[in-house]
Amino acid sequence: MMKPLCLDILLQVTEVDQLKLQKSRHNDYLKHFLYDTLPPNLRFKFNNRKRTLTTLEEADDREWEAPKPKLKISKKQHKPVCPLPPPDLPPKFKQHILEEMGGTGLVLVIQKTIFYSDVNPTANRFSIPFSQVKTHDFLNEVEAKELAHKTPMQMCLLDPSLKQTSITFNKWVMGNTSLYVLTNTWNSVVKNNQLEKGDMVQLWSFQVNSLLCFALFKL
Repeated sequence: MMKPLCLDILLQVTEVDQLKLQKSRHNDYLKHFLYDTLPPNLRFKFNNRKRTLTTLEEADDREWEAPKPKLKISKKQHKPVCPLPPPDLPPKFKQHILEEMGGTGLVLVIQKTIFYSDVNPTANRFSIPFSQVKTHDFLNEVEAKELAHKTPMQMCLLDPSLKQTSITFNKWVMGNTSLYVLTNTWNSVVKNNQLEKGDMVQLWSFQVNSLLCFALFKL
């Protein structure tokens, strides 16, 4: 005797539901088995949606991790702040120039922070940008004309250790920017006085027997 068609369909649906139930129980058993029997660092939490496995310890770390603050990037570039007014030369330094060297007419040329380019041995130069020069009056008319014609000048530099060094003084024009530079023996000044990026220095000018000289002082 043939079974009714509706009864046959009902039996098939029942079998499918039983298979799904067995599969679900099997998955639940597997999850509990992995969680209870494995070491803590190997326990896994199942994510059925994404079908990925993540350790419980990693999940806890992310849960308790404080949100990282967003860094605000300022478009403004802050220039090094120099003390105002600029400090004067120490008495010992000034006494050496005025009394022992017979110098006159001390003038502060620039006070600046030393940048990497100033201590880079490949460059071998100390830059004196026009935009930071206190005054150009330390040059007389003849000296200004020589520099305008790109004629380097040899002069005396008194370094922070009060040692006198012969150095080359020149003027460079780079595009729309002009600057004075100390070159030639500048690397030895950096090495002997342990000048580093970030140091604040002053460059003073003075005359000895009407000849232009410089004094470099580290604040």
